[in-house]
Amino acid sequence: MLFQTSLGIDIQDHSVLFAYLKASFKGIRLAAHAAYPLEEEIPLKEKVDRIGGLVRDFLRKNSISPAAVFLGMPRDAAIFRYVQFPLAVKENLRDSLGYEMEKYIPLPGDDIYFDYQIVAEDKETGILRLLLVAAKKETVDLYLNLATHIGVGISGIEIGSTALANYFSNQGDSDGTGTCAVVCLRDDHLELDGLKAGFLDYSRSVDRGEWGDNLSGFISRELERWKGGLEESEGRLPTLFCGFDAEPECVDYFRADERLDIRLVDLSRSGLSSPAMIPAYGLALKGIRKQQTGINLAPKEHRKRPNKAGYYAMVALAGLLVVLALAWGGGSIISQQLNLRRLNAEIIRLGVEVKNIEQTRTRCGEVEDRIDYLSRLFGTGAPLLNVLKDLSERIPKTAWVTNFTFSDGEVKINGRADASSELIPSLESSPLFSEVAFISSITRGKTGKEIFRIGLKVTK
Repeated sequence: MLFQTSLGIDIQDHSVLFAYLKASFKGIRLAAHAAYPLEEEIPLKEKVDRIGGLVRDFLRKNSISPAAVFLGMPRDAAIFRYVQFPLAVKENLRDSLGYEMEKYIPLPGDDIYFDYQIVAEDKETGILRLLLVAAKKETVDLYLNLATHIGVGISGIEIGSTALANYFSNQGDSDGTGTCAVVCLRDDHLELDGLKAGFLDYSRSVDRGEWGDNLSGFISRELERWKGGLEESEGRLPTLFCGFDAEPECVDYFRADERLDIRLVDLSRSGLSSPAMIPAYGLALKGIRKQQTGINLAPKEHRKRPNKAGYYAMVALAGLLVVLALAWGGGSIISQQLNLRRLNAEIIRLGVEVKNIEQTRTRCGEVEDRIDYLSRLFGTGAPLLNVLKDLSERIPKTAWVTNFTFSDGEVKINGRADASSELIPSLESSPLFSEVAFISSITRGKTGKEIFRIGLKVTK
């Protein structure tokens, strides 16, 4: 679950180990961890008192307040069994286990706490295979008393083997979540666990005295025993070794076994400093997300209720994200509507201007038609306006035209001038005129001005 925090406390005979995890969008992160030694000789009750002080010290040093706290007991503090029940009793499985508990656990039912998990369900044969874990109440109660020492409720209690199985089921392909064996050397005992599809399918813990001087032979026999019970026994069995730094020759011994695929535990992904921290990490994982192996020996009435602050924060953030998305989307739509209105108004305005331009263009066309009509009114030669323009430019200001005719490309002009002879060369210089000549003799009027008549042709 996002934004959750969880503390795993693995309590062993010789040590207590802490792993504090945080969950975020980037995944699960190891925020703090520590290991403290314990004196094996002191009674468990005194150990619990000392552990309470260590927990408070760890929380204070790291300034943390975990949402969930899970405790791990030594493997030999609990009884571990695989049992079978008819599929028909699945709905009332806990009650059925309570009735027949003494068949599997050599203790009175009133003196133990127990939990179970369905490992396999075969509908064809109608059989349920269960993992059953039980521990004495007096032992579990000592761990429950830690809540009064540390001021933080206990979310669950389980054995280190189930926590170790959960750790490896979360590691993905780097370590293997299918069928694999885990051989873990811890303090003065050896733990062998078999995982199948992420579940703890086999578990055994033995003291150093049981294997004597032949640790490799003992491990080989145990692995062969579990491998022989698997339905798919062919192929090399992935086998993970952890805690064998002091005895590397044992791992080298198994590398030569072609039946085993030997792998060393890679701690780089989890950030742990030692394989001994793996169970504590696996315990803390239960406060972050649901795990494959869900054993919890703490009675329900003593379990701390799950802190859903992270869940509520995630829901609140999701709601805020939805609101922001709607606001952004609504704002975008409103902005688009406003832009559309502005565009429509601009289109209407431009439409009016286009209409005005079209009207102006129509009027220009009409004017051009009229000019063309006037230009060609007296013939098919040069335009009349060009003739008039050229005459006005070449006739000096001291002369003026009193009569003008334009027909079939010929122009005749009558007028008065101070010196009529100057008109001929001026008109001949025009590229528009040719054959410029007087068409009558020059006479002088009453005003002293010369009266002239000139004829010329307009070049086509």
